[in-house]
Amino acid sequence: MITYFAFTLEKKISITSPYLQKVVVNISEMALLIIALVLVKRVFHNLTGGQVVELGGLYANAELTLLFYCLFVFNNRLIVLLNLALPFIYHPSFVMERLKGPEMPLFVISYIILFVVITFLYDHKGVLLVSNYKYLAAQILFGVCWWVIIWIDYNFPVPDIIGIFIVFELYMLVARVIEQKMTTYLHAYDDLNKKVNYDALTGVRNRANFNKLSHEAFERHLKDVDRPVSLVMFDIDRFKKFNDHYGHEIGDEVLRHVAHIVERELHVDKSDSNLFRYGGEEFVIIVNGVDGEYCKTIINAINQTLKEMPLFIQDKQLSVTLCFGVTMFRVGDQTFEDTLKRADNYLYESKNKGRNRMTIEGKTENYTAQPIMHI
Repeated sequence: MITYFAFTLEKKISITSPYLQKVVVNISEMALLIIALVLVKRVFHNLTGGQVVELGGLYANAELTLLFYCLFVFNNRLIVLLNLALPFIYHPSFVMERLKGPEMPLFVISYIILFVVITFLYDHKGVLLVSNYKYLAAQILFGVCWWVIIWIDYNFPVPDIIGIFIVFELYMLVARVIEQKMTTYLHAYDDLNKKVNYDALTGVRNRANFNKLSHEAFERHLKDVDRPVSLVMFDIDRFKKFNDHYGHEIGDEVLRHVAHIVERELHVDKSDSNLFRYGGEEFVIIVNGVDGEYCKTIINAINQTLKEMPLFIQDKQLSVTLCFGVTMFRVGDQTFEDTLKRADNYLYESKNKGRNRMTIEGKTENYTAQPIMHI
């Protein structure tokens, strides 16, 4: 479960993600770890009938495995802080009298090493992912330090501690194997998902994904007709000439260039939108929460960026222009195909009136440079 959530949650955040989103993900990961620790405690409590007896070492190993593993798979400062604080707050270590005894230097040394291991785990996950030796070294040091700290509190016989530590390493071996296998399967599933839902050439969503999400968007519109949803259809002017004159490889570069520019502007605009390659040189954008008038500002921004960031092929600057057709979901639309057909008709109006322009709800306009509004 932890491996699955690590894979899905960590994909949702990046350096540029909103701060609130990062906080929510970090709190969710922390909550998952706490739930796992409580669950393990409950299981061992039931196994021992509530007595801290011979299964105590196994219980501690299970929780240490969870702590180390979550450090490894989650990029989460809260989990780091929890690991750093636990040597002082776990029962009975909150009784600080233990630090006044002869074992205090041993505790301090163990904690310092543990501190270094934990911070190294947080800062160098990439290294540990590819180096089994460094991962093993960090795991061994983590276990040794923790079992020294536990020995100071409980004074287990040294042979027992060694046996328990070996069990910890076996726990971690099992966890590592499961993590590697699951990560492989999850990456394979993710790759398959991309192949099914994303266009291999441009990297944007494909026709199959469009068919699915467009009908879902239309169903939501039927339930909330007051929230606007706009459909923007566009294609590349005289795209066949690029293929005929320069070859299909250059035509592919033009498609990738246009897709990159449009995705960039949609990201900058921060609107709730999705870009799809509909087929050939045709693309579609579904924009939630805005009307056709707002889409005009997005289109103008795309056109302006295409001018400012031209495509150079074989030391030649290619002039790439687009035609747009824009409409909104309407109350009278019986199916999504009604909306799509109208957007397609508006796109052809733009073509028939000279290309390199946009038609919004039947009104054809030239592009204009203007400040871009943000939602």
